[in-house]
Amino acid sequence: MALLFLSCDSSSTESVFSADVFEPVSLSAISPSSQFNNLLDFLDQVADMDPDDIRQQNDEEFLEFARPFTDFWGHTRRFGQITLQDISQPLASLKEKSRQGSLSGEDHKRYALQVRDVLTSSRSQLRDRVDDFEQSVRELVLNWNQNQSPAEFCAALYNQTGEATLLIPGDNFEAANYFCPEDSFYFITEGVHFRQSVTLPGKGTHWVGAGTDLTILDGYHQTETAFIGRVNSSSFQQFTLQHYQLTGIEMVDRLGNSDIEIISVTFRNIGDGMNGQEYGAVKAEWVENVTIRDSHFENVSSAIRFMNSRGPLHVEGNSSINPGRNFFQCDKCFGEGIRILQNTMEFTERFGTDPLEDYINIFMSEGEPDDWIEVNYNRARGHDGSLSGSFIILADAGGRYQKAVGNIGVNPGQVGIGVAGGDYIKVEGNIMYSEPWFGSNVAYYSIDFEMPCSNHIFPGSAAANPNIANWTSAAGNLNRSWSTGLCGISHHALRDSILESSEVGPDIWYLP
Repeated sequence: MALLFLSCDSSSTESVFSADVFEPVSLSAISPSSQFNNLLDFLDQVADMDPDDIRQQNDEEFLEFARPFTDFWGHTRRFGQITLQDISQPLASLKEKSRQGSLSGEDHKRYALQVRDVLTSSRSQLRDRVDDFEQSVRELVLNWNQNQSPAEFCAALYNQTGEATLLIPGDNFEAANYFCPEDSFYFITEGVHFRQSVTLPGKGTHWVGAGTDLTILDGYHQTETAFIGRVNSSSFQQFTLQHYQLTGIEMVDRLGNSDIEIISVTFRNIGDGMNGQEYGAVKAEWVENVTIRDSHFENVSSAIRFMNSRGPLHVEGNSSINPGRNFFQCDKCFGEGIRILQNTMEFTERFGTDPLEDYINIFMSEGEPDDWIEVNYNRARGHDGSLSGSFIILADAGGRYQKAVGNIGVNPGQVGIGVAGGDYIKVEGNIMYSEPWFGSNVAYYSIDFEMPCSNHIFPGSAAANPNIANWTSAAGNLNRSWSTGLCGISHHALRDSILESSEVGPDIWYLP
């Protein structure tokens, strides 16, 4: 087995690049997680050994003894100091802006391209240093035996610039998270990173890829989750997660998860054949101050689910095709700054075990009297076969201080926007259209579901921003609204508040 070092003073004998990117590293029979666990067992053994017992082994004996290490490290590549120095400035800029929360798409593109250009040019500087492999591994093992610190071990294992740790195809993400400092900034290079999984991402870690179309973390239908466990002060940006069995990013810990960004991440084929109530692209419980924006969810068992969580919770500017059971659900969320804004969702076929239920569901959740939960300016198109599914359900099983404004629905379910209980719930300026289909029901409703309710607010049809509908039921009748009359607005008052317009059709999808 050979270890490839990148040296700045040698000619190329083997290219690790294709035309523009790293060549894919072949899949090992041992997953990165198994390699990591075997490595830890090996290092525990090494720590208790007499160093002379390690030195006295011949090369063949040592490589057999150190197989857990070589399995883990045998596909990595090292860049020379000049290359690392050349990428240090753009990586420092990426790190600074990411930590400030000011890394725009344009900034990312500019700095990531600078890194890419340097790494691509370095292919003429490669050399396969097979002869040095055994010596390099022996030195690393002996250093660990002599109580080398985890941070020093990290620096020896990975390409570092001082400002960032590079993760290239063949590197082990779990080991980087374990050995490198807690607040590390990881730049994930372009290429396919097979079956990577990280447990308990370190506090303050930032994971930034070269771009969603360039950096792929592929679970290969054999890995359950990409990132799982308690997450704090961390950011995930500019890469794709695909083919994970259960979840993409799972943040579930009773001790709390806070200050998290998921920006420009694509989730594709996550949770195939799984229950969307339990599994999906982003699953979060006991979280606070989370932003998910400019990301894409395609063929997932569910897209985003927050449970027992506190605002701020921002879900903004995302897109989805086939979001599974729900695109978004807030299950017992509360507090200020809960925003579900300007998301675009479409359904063409079922993914996961559950039919699409509600694109957006606000379940037993409460905003504040001066800061309502906002479900505004979203749009959804297409439905599954659920006879209870809707575009937006507010105050499901109760809740208060919620509003839905400016949303557009095109055949989005059996109901457009429903208010299923709760207090102080406002629906304003939405446009709902549906053709007749076997489950089509009503554009808007107000009902008392399981508990008392009040103050359901629908501005009148003469208001500046009325709700509008052209909704045809399964029976072929126009059906713009329904109310039980027990939540502060009568059936007739609700019908009178909705502006029915035959000019509303499927082309509302394209309204700005």
